[in-house]
Amino acid sequence: MPERTNRIGRHLRTSGGLGKTLESARELGCETAQIFVSNPQGWAVPAPRADAEVFVEGSHELGLLPVIAHAKYLVNLSSPHSDLRERSIEALARELVTAGALGVDLVVVHSGSHGGDGEEKGMDRLVEGLERARELAGGFAGSSGQVAEPIVENSVGAGTQLCSTFDALGDVVRRAGMRVCVDTAHTFVAGYDLSTPDAARLVAAELRATVGQEIALLHLNDARNELGSHRDGHSKIGEGQVPVECWPELFAGLPGVPVVMETPYDGSDSDAEEVRLVKELAGGLLVSPGGV
Repeated sequence: MPERTNRIGRHLRTSGGLGKTLESARELGCETAQIFVSNPQGWAVPAPRADAEVFVEGSHELGLLPVIAHAKYLVNLSSPHSDLRERSIEALARELVTAGALGVDLVVVHSGSHGGDGEEKGMDRLVEGLERARELAGGFAGSSGQVAEPIVENSVGAGTQLCSTFDALGDVVRRAGMRVCVDTAHTFVAGYDLSTPDAARLVAAELRATVGQEIALLHLNDARNELGSHRDGHSKIGEGQVPVECWPELFAGLPGVPVVMETPYDGSDSDAEEVRLVKELAGGLLVSPGGV
């Protein structure tokens, strides 16, 4: 098995304070981590945190790289409704600034839904919304200049959702000048087969051929639902539709891409074991210093 080049971590809770979040990262053996910087189910503007400096310093001490935030689930930059689209643009911009103040490198945002008037119009709105959110964030940040980088996540392709295909992600890269996040559970239920080592190798090759070097993050989730079902649902690694022997081939085809799990919480011991398992599947417990 080749030497590991992918940094491994998971999404972490922030309840109890960011100091507790850092302690969880240490206990689980995370090399990267993802958090929410605001309530993902509400529109409230994220407030400055008193423990921001603790998080910035602690992340550096633990060597967490990159540090990631996930944007609000309510954000829909592709919506045909101008009021929702405008609210989404401002909400994303605010989160980019809040994340930047916490030393967060990347903010994952969903591609959204075109609402029934076609993928072409939805993609136009998505690209415009991303550009405007970045510009607005720069204004909000002012002289601090602390703005995290937004990256677009692939969808399961349900209903009118955008970006369920690698080609669509490639369009975002080319048109918006942005990098992307690839969720493996979304990928599988959108129709990309990961159920055998050979299939996983081909998916990684297709992703690289389509998106190139602009894959900023891998959301590593086993799929609860069937191939091509377009139904979201995450399982712990090895407990869903993707056999564990397939993951090494995916990692081999995506060297150096950071990995964050969003699998169900199952207690600190079990979650630490899952992080350890993924490190082994990716090439070993120790990450190559020259590979990332």
